[in-house]
Amino acid sequence: MPRHWLGLAVGVAPLVLYAFSSRVKDLELYFNTAHAFLGGATPNQDFRFEYPPYALLWFVPAAWLGGTLKGFVPLFGLQLVLFDAVSKWLLLSEGVRRWGDSLKAWVPFAAYSVTSWVMSVHYLKRYDLIPATFTLAALVALSRRRDVLAGLALSIGIVTKLYPVVLVPLALAVCWRRGAWASTRRLVLGLVLGALPLLPLSAFWPWWNFAAFHVGRGLQVESLGASLLWGAHLLGLVPDVAWEHAPAAYELHGAAAEWVKGVSRWVWVVGSLASAAVGLWAVRRRMPEQVEDIARLALLPLLAFVILNPVLSPQYLVWLTGAAALALLSGPRSAPVAVFIAALITRGIFAGSTYDTGIGAVHEVLLLVRNGLLLFAGAVLVRDVWWSAAEPSPQRR
Repeated sequence: MPRHWLGLAVGVAPLVLYAFSSRVKDLELYFNTAHAFLGGATPNQDFRFEYPPYALLWFVPAAWLGGTLKGFVPLFGLQLVLFDAVSKWLLLSEGVRRWGDSLKAWVPFAAYSVTSWVMSVHYLKRYDLIPATFTLAALVALSRRRDVLAGLALSIGIVTKLYPVVLVPLALAVCWRRGAWASTRRLVLGLVLGALPLLPLSAFWPWWNFAAFHVGRGLQVESLGASLLWGAHLLGLVPDVAWEHAPAAYELHGAAAEWVKGVSRWVWVVGSLASAAVGLWAVRRRMPEQVEDIARLALLPLLAFVILNPVLSPQYLVWLTGAAALALLSGPRSAPVAVFIAALITRGIFAGSTYDTGIGAVHEVLLLVRNGLLLFAGAVLVRDVWWSAAEPSPQRR
């Protein structure tokens, strides 16, 4: 057991050092909003706040203790390191539970650790690690039949970043399949408990207005549709495309971009619903018994939500790596491996690129490969889930 703690320390240590990096990125936005909130301003009334309400509450402790942006940056970074340590501990503990002292027990932890180091500029300078840790905890709790805890963790993740909502149908289906009303009630209780603080918050904070900001967002440059359109632009096929800095990200603008955005939104909605439906069908056909089975089913709607989205920021890959790591424990590994390679490639899209004015051919190829890997992972997952569900379960043999 001591070597497991030593391994965990090695996995976390590089990020402890990076927490003190002076690179600010989105941390300035986090500090300014938390500082305004501490000063008595109301989000989405006195200032725009583009995230779900719990996000701001995670910013407040470091802003209060740090006092200034310079003090906030390392404190918030260390806060994220704690979440990183929890994620890696969960992965390592699940590996040990599954494979004991075998080297295979270290595979999920090792893959996740290396990826977190490479993605540190997005992993530790954005807050997406927080909902990702709660999502990972929800999957582990669900596999261990701790349904209230699973619902609570999932609910907190949703009100922090929203995207984990795509996993609610899967969680409900798993609980219903194995325990009907009793298990489902416990999950729902956890979901309700996690969202209860919204009631007092609603009395003075119109937190729901964050959604209005996202409805109006354009075609983010790293999304699947944007990457294909920008590639066509570099080839001279679509000249009327502009790479511009919007309030929250870089976007493609122009008539062609508006058309691609409209199509992307429909594909995103239909694809996300279809992926959720495949997962529900799979649970109905064959009960997922191991944590990696649940993780593989969870990765399917998460992948669809990310790769088909007209907005695909680099930190969205953090949403996928926890479930992908669990899926490495056993069974088909092509999809999770593709996810990790895509996450590693994401860092290269920015290294030495002209991201502020429009990426060139080399970085465009990297972007297309990254998005292609995510598409490949989604397609392979559909195949793997379909084949697994089509096999008779042990109870039916």
